[in-house]
Amino acid sequence: MTSDFVSALADARVQRERERPSLPLLFTDHELRRLEEARRSVRSASATIIYCVYENPFAKSGGIFAVADNYCSALARTDRDVFVVTPFHSRLRTRPEGHAVRQVAECDVAFAGDRFNVRILEHLRHDVRWILLSADGFFEADGGSGGTDPYVNSQEPRLLTDSLFLCAAIPEALAALGLSRDLIVHAQDWELASTALTLKLALLDGRLESAAVVLTSHNPYDNALSGESVRLVTDRRYARRPPRTVYECMIPFTDAPVTTVSRNFASELLDDPLQTHHFADHLQDTFKSQGIVGVDNGLFGRPVSPFSEAALRDLEEGRPATILGEKLAKRERMLQVFAEYDDARIMGRLDAGGGRSLVELPDDVPVFLMFGRLDPGQKGFDVLARAIETLPTGPRRFILMPIITGGSSAFQDDLHALASARPGEVVVYPFRMERGYLEAMAGATYAVMPSLYEPFGGATEPYLNGTPVVARATGGLVRQVDDGVSGIAYREAVEGTGAEWKAIQTATTPQARMEVPTYRGMVSALTASLTRAGEIYRMQPETYAAMLGGLLEKAETFSWSRTIREYAAVYELATT
Repeated sequence: MTSDFVSALADARVQRERERPSLPLLFTDHELRRLEEARRSVRSASATIIYCVYENPFAKSGGIFAVADNYCSALARTDRDVFVVTPFHSRLRTRPEGHAVRQVAECDVAFAGDRFNVRILEHLRHDVRWILLSADGFFEADGGSGGTDPYVNSQEPRLLTDSLFLCAAIPEALAALGLSRDLIVHAQDWELASTALTLKLALLDGRLESAAVVLTSHNPYDNALSGESVRLVTDRRYARRPPRTVYECMIPFTDAPVTTVSRNFASELLDDPLQTHHFADHLQDTFKSQGIVGVDNGLFGRPVSPFSEAALRDLEEGRPATILGEKLAKRERMLQVFAEYDDARIMGRLDAGGGRSLVELPDDVPVFLMFGRLDPGQKGFDVLARAIETLPTGPRRFILMPIITGGSSAFQDDLHALASARPGEVVVYPFRMERGYLEAMAGATYAVMPSLYEPFGGATEPYLNGTPVVARATGGLVRQVDDGVSGIAYREAVEGTGAEWKAIQTATTPQARMEVPTYRGMVSALTASLTRAGEIYRMQPETYAAMLGGLLEKAETFSWSRTIREYAAVYELATT
């Protein structure tokens, strides 16, 4: 653990002790003493870790599954007992079938004044037991247009109800599996935050013996919560009006400061205007009283150099041509794959100009890649689109890979219009690519991440494939991208006000965002950074080669072993 993390965790602990959680609103003094005893009797160094997450190998949306998979696998390799508890999403196109899962137990769950049967299924992955809970009438999201997103139900939005039911079912499922004592329940995001309450109820009525709950928030998303909704899981009454959201209600029931997925984002949740005036404005008092600390994720891939030992050795000895040649070979493979790609959903095309095919693209023309969800609130595809519009035609190419999750038609249309307006220069693949993705990640000159905010960020994925990154310096990207070393890090000249960020987030079209000075500043800063990146590639090959040679070393500064050590400190705090 680094000294800055130890200091941040100590500060967060002081905050919590200065203003104790409002548990007496639901519990008597006698019950509070019993809960304190149950928490303190957990042996954090050897306790079983119950990792609770809404995504799983059969239901993925963004990076949350990748975090669960990598962290829990790494934890299991330390000989720690770890289970992942997650819903069985029965209507997704990717739902498990056949021998992928097997039923290992069942239980009954009290919910909304009734009792429901829950089937407890098991899936083994990387020596980790994934426990999937299945119940008729719950977890029936259809996944939207792609049929894969567990948060999207185009027929009947039930995410809050399903989440509360899942949290009510977890203590019963643990008891049915013989896991009733010495537990650390590690809940993820607002969907699982209510386990902080349901676990305490289970401790009081004897279904569980000893447990502590910690919470990680991967993003600032929250959900409204009424007193009526709380009564779905308990008939206990608040002494006054209950909090308005899941996090406001449930964070006080956790046993340690809230964690999030990067040091910088933990700070931004308390001081960045986008968070303090828009996404997390209602949580400022909660975060300040309960404490929040950042734990960086590790790598989403094996730390293996994308370039040969010979290329790295030649670079070290002042001969950059070898590593530049290997990068060009990756680029050629990418261009060949994309030249042959045929799918009616593709928007626009790439070519070499002058009637030449894509594979004839001159070596000195940089290719920029952007990938991720088409999330107008976060990812910044529209920021890149505006920047492309301001750049002269000809000396660069752009590959955009937005994953369409619904609710962003105006921003999707915007990318279609861009591809039509810049033929040969811009291509958009608005779907999860079954082939070509890794080739693009390895062959692109730069990956682009113009995020409005980024809790952790995915710069390490391009690094592991041999590609530097152009990124807005926000959230986890601040530590991931070293300007001039592993890519280009930029920031707009003037920091936006809370009112401007609200205007950006509430704009219904990308064009309306251009009326906001802060947004125009982001576009201008990205335009300048793309120009600079292209000049480095074309005119400073030694500098570009040095970037390539240092990518693995930069990626390796993020490790799951450190993540495990830092969460272990949080677990210890939760039980002392």
